Amino acid sequence: MSKRKTSIIAAGLLASTLLAASPAVFADDHSHHRGDGPHDKKEMCEHLREGKGPFNNAEREKKMAEREEAMANRLKLNDDQREIWNEIHEERRQQHEKRMEKMMEKMKKRCDMAPE
Repeated sequence: MSKRKTSIIAAGLLASTLLAASPAVFADDHSHHRGDGPHDKKEMCEHLREGKGPFNNAEREKKMAEREEAMANRLKLNDDQREIWNEIHEERRQQHEKRMEKMMEKMKKRCDMAPE
C-alpha cells in the first residue's frame, strides 16, 4: 500500500474510534468536577445553614490574607508600595463582599424554597 492510502485508512479508523467513544465520554456525570464541595442542592443548603465548606468565609479570608502577604514579601515592596498594595486588596475584598452578599441572598431564597 502507498503511504497516502495508509494515512487515509489510519485517519478513518481514528475518526470512527473517536466517534464511537464520544457517547461514553459525554454520558458520564460531570457535575462533580469542582472537587469535594456539596454535590446536590440539599447538601449545599446544609452547608449554607451550618456555615461550612465553601460558605466558611473566615477560613477563606485567612488563606487569602496569607497568600497576599506572601506575594507582597516575594515582590519585596517598600512601605509606600505596601500601603498601596493593601489598599488595592481592601477594595477587592469590599467588592467581593458585595457580590457574596447578593449570592448569599439568592442561596437563602433557594434553600428556603427547597423541600427538605
